[in-house]
Amino acid sequence: MSFLELLQKGGVTLIPLGFCSVLVVAVVLERIWAFTRIGEIPKELMRRTEGLIARGDWSGATRLLDESASPFARVAKTSVLLTKPTHDEVLDTLTLATDAELAQLQRPLPILGTIGNIAPFIGLLGTVFGIIRTFSEIASNIMVGKGGVSAGVSEALIATAAGLVIGITAVIFNNWFNAQLEQYRMQLERFSTEWSYTLRHLRDEITEAEPVA
Repeated sequence: MSFLELLQKGGVTLIPLGFCSVLVVAVVLERIWAFTRIGEIPKELMRRTEGLIARGDWSGATRLLDESASPFARVAKTSVLLTKPTHDEVLDTLTLATDAELAQLQRPLPILGTIGNIAPFIGLLGTVFGIIRTFSEIASNIMVGKGGVSAGVSEALIATAAGLVIGITAVIFNNWFNAQLEQYRMQLERFSTEWSYTLRHLRDEITEAEPVA
């Protein structure tokens, strides 16, 4: 039996399962690409930014961070744009920016979670339909004997197998991406906290260097 024949005998529920499989592949590939773009903290970029801020060149620091595609640079830029903020305001701004980055990275993951939950049930529904069709054909004397029954049931189980494969794949990648997201969250929050204190130190130095009127 060819793969195409196998799909044809799996029943109509293989259509939504096929759509689910395409979604799983698309989300997995897109998220792998997104996670590989995160990279490490751009330490050289942040040192250059600190140097510009220490000289009072806030617009230059903003432009430098804006040129980078790093999420760490995007988070840092939100605090640089503030005008004479308190330390709490800087922390709140960095927290909001961190949450926005995490939300963007997590956005497609519910698709994997949903497919992981429903794909086995879609496959089970296809099996039920297949068994009903098999016994209807037996009642109509289209299939006779144990061989006909076993062949019909085996074809019906194709949908269950497909649903399980798709569902298990979706759950595995969803769990893996969530683990990566948690690790990234800790890294981004640590960076935000360290950057807030660095920024406060730089602002204090600038304030102390300003001439007293």
